[in-house]
Amino acid sequence: MNHKNLQAVKNFDFLARSFARMHALGQPVDIQAVTGNMSTEQKIWFRERYEQYCLQATRAIELELEH
Repeated sequence: MNHKNLQAVKNFDFLARSFARMHALGQPVDIQAVTGNMSTEQKIWFRERYEQYCLQATRAIELELEH
């Protein structure tokens, strides 16, 4: 993977994690708008990461609220 593609993946991963955290905090997130200009492959990858991070962020917030 070349440097440009690797940087794009890192950027997408950061965005997926950030939007998942926003979602877990109850803020509205329009994933259709976020992924609108991505290729089909990028959309699939992004949504998978977003969903994974949503689960993690939701669990983390639940744990914070327990303590």
